[in-house]
Amino acid sequence: MNTVESKVKNHMNHSDHIEYPDFDKMFNSIQKDELRVVHEIKPNAQRGKTKVAIVLGVSVAVMATPVYAAFQYDWSDILSHKSGIESALQAGYGQSIEQSVTAHGVTLTVHNAFVDDNRTVLLYTIKPGMETDGKEIRYDQMVLKDSDGEPIEGHYYQKWNEEQGVYQGYFETDWVMPQNHQSGLQFSITGVRYLQDIQEDITLDPQDTNTQKFNIQKDGIEAVEVQSFQHTEDQIMIRSNVTFTDKDLKEQTWARITAYDQNGNIIKETESPVYGTEGATGAYSSMQIFNGQQFKEKANRFTFTYTHEKERTDGTWNLDLSLSQQQMKTGTVKKEMDIPLNSMGGEASIRGIVVTPTQIRVTINHQEDYFRIPYRTYQLDVDGKTMEGYVSLEGTVNPNQTELRFEQTDSLLMDVGSLANKPMTLIAKDRVDEHSGSQASIRLTDISTQPQTIASDYEGFRLSWTYYLKDGNLYVESFSPDTTFGGINQSYFLDQGEKHYLTPLYFNDSDNKHTEVYKDFKGENIDLYVWNYTTKKPDEELRIPLTSNK
Repeated sequence: MNTVESKVKNHMNHSDHIEYPDFDKMFNSIQKDELRVVHEIKPNAQRGKTKVAIVLGVSVAVMATPVYAAFQYDWSDILSHKSGIESALQAGYGQSIEQSVTAHGVTLTVHNAFVDDNRTVLLYTIKPGMETDGKEIRYDQMVLKDSDGEPIEGHYYQKWNEEQGVYQGYFETDWVMPQNHQSGLQFSITGVRYLQDIQEDITLDPQDTNTQKFNIQKDGIEAVEVQSFQHTEDQIMIRSNVTFTDKDLKEQTWARITAYDQNGNIIKETESPVYGTEGATGAYSSMQIFNGQQFKEKANRFTFTYTHEKERTDGTWNLDLSLSQQQMKTGTVKKEMDIPLNSMGGEASIRGIVVTPTQIRVTINHQEDYFRIPYRTYQLDVDGKTMEGYVSLEGTVNPNQTELRFEQTDSLLMDVGSLANKPMTLIAKDRVDEHSGSQASIRLTDISTQPQTIASDYEGFRLSWTYYLKDGNLYVESFSPDTTFGGINQSYFLDQGEKHYLTPLYFNDSDNKHTEVYKDFKGENIDLYVWNYTTKKPDEELRIPLTSNK
C-alpha cells in the first residue's frame, strides 16, 4: 500500500541518520482526509499475479469508443479538495473526452481532462463487473503513459456513487505536456481487485500497557503486536505492529484494531488514524488515538481488522487519449521573478509564478539541497480573496527548488483566469525552524522498567525527560512547558564511538511531547544527545507581494 505518507521526502541527508516519517506532513495529509483513499502510482507498480482470466478472455471484444454520457455526473464531492478543478469545470474549461472501454464486465470511462502548465487531471468512472455494496476497489495498476509509452507518476482518488452504480474518481499528475499543445497518451487500469474487511477476534486487555502479541496465521498475516501509551491526560494511543508471511499483502492492506462496546457499537477514534507507516525499521505500524476512559472501561470486544482481496477481475483496460493544452491557454499566465527571501536564511528566492484555470504555482529556488521552508501554513491573497496552499511533494523533486501550489477554498470558488493580472501576495504563517543538536548531553542513569524523570536546560529551554524499559526496549519521552519549543525530533547515544539513533514513535504537537524507542536496549546508563529539534513561532506571519521584475 503506497499511502500518502510515502510521498513525504526526508530532507535530512546525514549519512548516519536513520530515516523516519515527517510526522508534521503526515498529519497534515491525514487532516485532509486523503490517507485512506489516495493511492500513489509508481512506474512498474503492478503486482505479480496469476492471470488465468486473461487467457479465458481473449475472445472478449475490448473496444475503446467515444460514448455519450448517460448521466450528468456531479463531481463536487469528488473534487472537494481539488476546488481549482471544480471551478475550472464550472467555468467551462477542460476537454470533454467521454471515451470508454469495456471488458470482462468492467467499464472504464474518461469523461474530462484538464491539461495546463501546472498539472494534468482526468475525471473518470469505473462500472464494476460485480456487486460491491460500495466496498473499496483497487487496481494492480492505474497508469498514464506518455506518447513514448513511459509511465507518468501520479495518484488517484475515488468514491462510490450508489445512485449511478459507478466509482467516480480523478487521476492527477504534476506532469506538464510539452509545448506542442497536443499529445497522444494512454490511460489504463490493470486488474480490478474487490476488497473486504476481515475481522479476527483478539483477547486484548485494555488495561495492560505491556506488548500483547496475537498470532493470526491467516491471509498472509503472521501476527500483530499491540502496545498502548498515554497520549494525553484523556487519550490513549494504540500502536499495532504487523508481521506478514505474504510481503505483497503488506503493500495492499489497511490493518488496525477495532473496539466495540457491550452493545456492539464501534468505539471511534478521537483523531484521524495512521495506517501502514514503515518507520525506521520497515515494520508495518498503525497508530490510533482513543478516548482513554471509553477504551479502557467501555470496550468489551476487540478485533484485528484488515483489508483483504475478496474477488478480482483480471484484464487490462486501455484508453488512447488525444489531449490538448490549447483550451486551457486562455486562462494561463507565467511570470518570472527574483524576490529574495532574506528572513528564511540561506540563499532562497521566489523565481516565478504560473497561473492556470485550475491552480497557481509559486516556485522558490534555493542553494541548499532540500531546503525546508520554515512555515506550516501558506496562503495566496489574490485581489483580496484567499487561496489555501501547500508544499508540493509530487513527481521528481528538484533538491534546489520548492513548489508551493494553491487551491481555492470550497466556500469561495474563483475564476482564476480572470484574476491572473491582479495583485497577489504570498502569506506564510506559523513558523517552525529546525535546529541541529549541540554536543551537550543528557545523562540517563539506572535505566530500568521503573519510569524515571529528570529535568535539564537545553539550548535555553527547560526540558523534562522520562525514560524506562518496556519489553526490553528503551523508551524516552521528552517534554517542554515552553510553547516556543517544538520538540525533540530524534536523539542518539554513543557506544564505542558509534552513533545509535532512537526511532521516533509518536508526538503530541499541542504540548511538545515526543516519544522515541530503541529496540533491544542493553545497558544501564547512557549519555543521550539531540540529533535535531524544532522551535515554534506560531504568530509569525510573512507577507510577500508577488511582483514580476522581468
